[in-house]
Amino acid sequence: MAEKTTRLNDLPVAEHFRLREFECPCCHCVRLCPLLVELLEAVRAQWGKPVVISSGYRCPSHNRRVKGAARSLHLEGRAADVLVPFNEQPAVEVFARRAGFTQVIPYGRRNFMHLAVA
Repeated sequence: MAEKTTRLNDLPVAEHFRLREFECPCCHCVRLCPLLVELLEAVRAQWGKPVVISSGYRCPSHNRRVKGAARSLHLEGRAADVLVPFNEQPAVEVFARRAGFTQVIPYGRRNFMHLAVA
């Protein structure tokens, strides 16, 4: 009989998020600011849809590979890029600002937004 194994990063960090959603894709390391998760939950509640993380924590190596900013808040676990359809970005921008995000950057037709806390 196969034994089910649970990775540490499978642990829930909030009602709708698991740690693995924020892990670096190359090394699976995670740094995560609790406020980031709290505000993402608030956006989800206002939007009424799941918030899908496309990029959370980035280790320095991965950040260089994706040509991220040298002082990116992704390096500190304080930023997440989330999938948001182009036509819904104006509403989600309002929800994110209302929730308390200090950086809200819509990427238009690329269908994602950058959300961060300082």
